[in-house]
Amino acid sequence: MDIRHLRYFVTVVQEKNYSKAANILHISQPSLSNAIRKLEDTVGFQLLERNTRRLALTDSGRIFYERSLQLIRNFDNMLKDLDEIKQLGTGKISIGMIESTKFWLPIVVNEFKKSFSNIQFELIEILGQDRVFQALLQYDVHFTITNQPIDKDEVHIVPIYDERLILLTHQDDSLNQKETITLHDLKERDLIISKTGFRTREDILRAFEAENIVPQIMYEIERFETACSFVEQGLGVTILPESYTKYTPNTKLTRHTIESKHLKRTVYLAYLKNRYLSPAVCELIEEIRGFFK
Repeated sequence: MDIRHLRYFVTVVQEKNYSKAANILHISQPSLSNAIRKLEDTVGFQLLERNTRRLALTDSGRIFYERSLQLIRNFDNMLKDLDEIKQLGTGKISIGMIESTKFWLPIVVNEFKKSFSNIQFELIEILGQDRVFQALLQYDVHFTITNQPIDKDEVHIVPIYDERLILLTHQDDSLNQKETITLHDLKERDLIISKTGFRTREDILRAFEAENIVPQIMYEIERFETACSFVEQGLGVTILPESYTKYTPNTKLTRHTIESKHLKRTVYLAYLKNRYLSPAVCELIEEIRGFFK
């Protein structure tokens, strides 16, 4: 048994068809069928049911498939680690990020490039806890900047800063005349908020709940810039992270601090505990942490 045969098996399972799997693997279908039978002989039990119209795993095959996926991922990640060990001061750093990160991260990178001028960067916007965790686990990113408090044994997570959540209104909104705004002032206003599954939404709704208010959610969005566009058209109000509102110049929008101790969030830096991180990646992580101290 070798890693190649495990890839064959995994591809057959994922495609649920020998012919499609053979095309992907660039081998003949008879050769692929023979390889799977040899794999079954090696492990000592049947992996695939062959008496049904649709390819299916046996109970033992299902367990073997999960272990095969894990072994392949670990092997591929090891190859990436080995490649990065050889890249001293060069290579690429992949960073997962949330939307508001783009306003301060370039400042940190600009300073970092003075010492590591040959490093390339890949910036990937990743939202949602599951997606963040999978991106780390699959080595899609070296680390991620997120507002998701990831509770996984494999992940080391460090809080890097706290920030307030700020109200944005249209320039002609009557709320602009008030000296102090509370969440109670918003309970009958059309609220523009992130969709279910986004951490910012959870933080905002938790604040309303803490003050026994049910908000009037009228629009659900994925990107903060969409929320700003809707407010600009007078369609409602929105609550966004302060770091985003600071760097969003728009004369038609007015910023307000809401009188509430609950409207805040924490932003974290997360990376895998057991992954090799090059000196350049470690230095960048330290510079990000130092930027907010």
